[in-house]
Amino acid sequence: MNRLTAYVTAVLTAGASVLCLAPSAQAATQRVTAADLGPAGPWLRLQDQGPSTNPPGVQEVSPFADPVHWNGSLHLAIGPGQQSQAAHYYTAAVQLSTVLASEISYDSYVDSAHTTTTGTGPNLQLPMFCDGAFTTLSFQPQLATDAEGRHGVVPDIWQHWDSGPSGIWRTSRAVASFPAGGDAPLSDFAAACTGDTSGVIGLIGNVGSLGDASASLDTYVDNLTVNGTSYDFAVDGSATAQVDLHTTATGVAGTAVFHSPADGPEFADPGTRLLISASTNPAPGDVQVTIDGIPATVTSEGGHLVAQLPEPLADRLLPGGTLTVPFTITLPGGTGGGYGYGYGGGGGGDHGTVTVTAQLLARGYQPLQPTNVSAEDSITF
Repeated sequence: MNRLTAYVTAVLTAGASVLCLAPSAQAATQRVTAADLGPAGPWLRLQDQGPSTNPPGVQEVSPFADPVHWNGSLHLAIGPGQQSQAAHYYTAAVQLSTVLASEISYDSYVDSAHTTTTGTGPNLQLPMFCDGAFTTLSFQPQLATDAEGRHGVVPDIWQHWDSGPSGIWRTSRAVASFPAGGDAPLSDFAAACTGDTSGVIGLIGNVGSLGDASASLDTYVDNLTVNGTSYDFAVDGSATAQVDLHTTATGVAGTAVFHSPADGPEFADPGTRLLISASTNPAPGDVQVTIDGIPATVTSEGGHLVAQLPEPLADRLLPGGTLTVPFTITLPGGTGGGYGYGYGGGGGGDHGTVTVTAQLLARGYQPLQPTNVSAEDSITF
């Protein structure tokens, strides 16, 4: 007997003892690593749940960075006839109305280079009972609008899906008045499944049948948030950054170095963004910046000057890899002797301070999004 079958049997035997778990006011983050997947861990893959009519595809923690924590994600991929999923089951069932009282959301990414189907993405699933009858509810991203206002599944970009009561879900089996394969708002299922033997028993990240026996789908999911907990799939290592500055006759130059260790995350389309603070508060139009030898646009934001190129600097920053980015900052009056730099003095001595923060950018919800990898350095002249 596999773990899901054993759990379903226990819940059915318990009958009226199915209870609700109170959701937290704000989702707590729970980290999920490769060690948590498998028959001995809290997250089961398809092959860990016993024989299946569909052979399993890829179900693994991947270094591909998610757009929230930037530390990896859950990789789900299938070829013809396969299915992939990672499932986490609760120790007690939770009424669907209780689950609806807190956030229900997840992030997904479809890699078009290894996908033959279109308009289809991974599902967040809720395995549950409705008055004693078992079914699985699946969120339908192809019928939804993501947090960026994009309708349906868009490949090669991260999308955030937030269900809420009006989110459309599909039931795998006939329950209450809903036919097998029927779609309805989640609030309708919650209103219909309220008995003592009703409740959600866990959550699943899933890539299932594509309706085409020859189709393939390569996806990533992360930050699955249900009943007050957000599950963050992550690799063990963390990316780092370093900035080193030196003065020049016309201002400041430096190098930003971003490194991901061998067990660290992978970033798609990496770039960099410079936040510049100068004690003389120069206007954006009076400062020239080059990044990797290319002139960058300089703007003002939040009390800083901001310099960024519109395109990434590489295709990927892979685990074990390093991205080195030289830059120059030309300041009004330079830093050398005779200009005073706004402090009323001639050459020599300290004239001011410049602080540069370099942020690693990568493809997230937008093509170039700041990650949580950054470093800063300051120099006085």
